[in-house]
Amino acid sequence: MERFHQLLQRGSRELFEDNPDKMTTGQLLDTPNVIAASDVALFLEGVDAGLIQVERGLKFNTQDRPKAGGRWSLLSRSQEGGWYNAEYLPQLAAYVDAIVCRGYPSERVLFELPAAALQLDLAILDDDANVVVLGEAKRHVAMLDALLASVRERFTLAPPGPETKKRGDEARQLGWRLWSVRPPLLWLIGPDSRRAFACSFDPLRLIEVGELPHAIAADLAHAPAARLEPPKLTAL
Repeated sequence: MERFHQLLQRGSRELFEDNPDKMTTGQLLDTPNVIAASDVALFLEGVDAGLIQVERGLKFNTQDRPKAGGRWSLLSRSQEGGWYNAEYLPQLAAYVDAIVCRGYPSERVLFELPAAALQLDLAILDDDANVVVLGEAKRHVAMLDALLASVRERFTLAPPGPETKKRGDEARQLGWRLWSVRPPLLWLIGPDSRRAFACSFDPLRLIEVGELPHAIAADLAHAPAARLEPPKLTAL
């Protein structure tokens, strides 16, 4: 935890050094969000193994789609200092868990997918670039419980229609992604929490199966012929 906190403090100072016109201090702001020790351990394991590359200002890359200087950031700037982007840590812990603990080759595990891939938080692909595991991450476990309950209540019999579209409706977003992609597995990700659900459709059923199945059980422990790119997914 101390090593992670030092990374946050250093990143906040670097943000200030690089943005003196937008920040008055490099102080790291306190966060009300949970920073789980188990997530930190997986994150640092991923850094040490080269799965996560940390850049200046605590920007970072995963092995898929690296960008010069880092594609994402664990910190954002404010005038008062750097503040912690809480959702990324459990998401990164799941990324490392899938590769290191569950045995999925990094070539088939994708982080924070683009709009053409429906902006999934995490995805594990088969050799044909079909989404086998759809990951959804939140900064609080309670948010996942509420999300799951709402999806089951509202979208079991049919996918979301245009009449239900409302800004900030995360249950609608997840229901829309599930019905569009129809993955075999949903992985709900929060601080120190990763729960797998078997999915079936017409109607939608989400049956909790505990931990994510190992890659060997899914017949996906082999590396694909080439690193898989984010698929172009058809939205409903």
